[in-house]
Amino acid sequence: MNFSTSAHFNSPSVEQIESLRDWWALAGVDLHYKSDIASLLSEAAPVIRTTEPKPAEVTTASVSQAKSAPVSAPLQTFNENYPANHDDYRGWLSKPENLIEAQWSKNHVLPTGMIEPQTMIIVGMPEQSGFVRNSLFAEQTSALLANMLKAIGYDSEKTYFAAISLGRTVDGRIDQQYHETLKNRMLHHIGLVQPKKILIFGDTPSRLLLGQNLLTARKNKQFINHLSSKIDAVVTFHPRILIERPEFKAEAWKDLQLFTRTSKI
Repeated sequence: MNFSTSAHFNSPSVEQIESLRDWWALAGVDLHYKSDIASLLSEAAPVIRTTEPKPAEVTTASVSQAKSAPVSAPLQTFNENYPANHDDYRGWLSKPENLIEAQWSKNHVLPTGMIEPQTMIIVGMPEQSGFVRNSLFAEQTSALLANMLKAIGYDSEKTYFAAISLGRTVDGRIDQQYHETLKNRMLHHIGLVQPKKILIFGDTPSRLLLGQNLLTARKNKQFINHLSSKIDAVVTFHPRILIERPEFKAEAWKDLQLFTRTSKI
């Protein structure tokens, strides 16, 4: 996307808008920096701040409108009695009536890979262009990811891939009201897959699974607790960000080096 002063100021296309929204969500730059003056990667960069919206004032009129409004999708409840077998669980995920994300997307990408893998990769949601390939990643992103894994001695064919949300939201983010249910679902999923290690891409899965934003979580090795065991995990940038912002590659390489030093037991 051209941001130069010589660019033509035509109305942006839907694809451009979606791409920009995806970039912000994947990069994690919509985060709060109230207690951390560090920017995305450099201390010299400007601080990005956001403000919380003020609660709407409750009036008699608003209460009356609320009573007359139809019940919305967020009030829907979902069964958390997940199948105890991986194949059965994957079949369960294939049914839209079982999915929270069916509220915001008709297209879903199921998890893929062998169980008990070298590593499990978790993303927030599929890339938009990945749906055509029935993949979590666009073609270019997938190629970069394969090279990243190969560079640290891992095989993408022996990796398990899963998303917190099997479908995409409009802005690439998941409303906080769904976090707990999606977290529990993923923890169950991890227990069935039994990976040796976990590599987390992006801010959304980092917040859900670790309770930390991307920039905080990637500073150290993490652990995902499941039942009586814990699995080593490392958080880094989504490969798509590395394509759009190559200057982040050095930081991502540091994360991958940390990943290689985590226990394989």
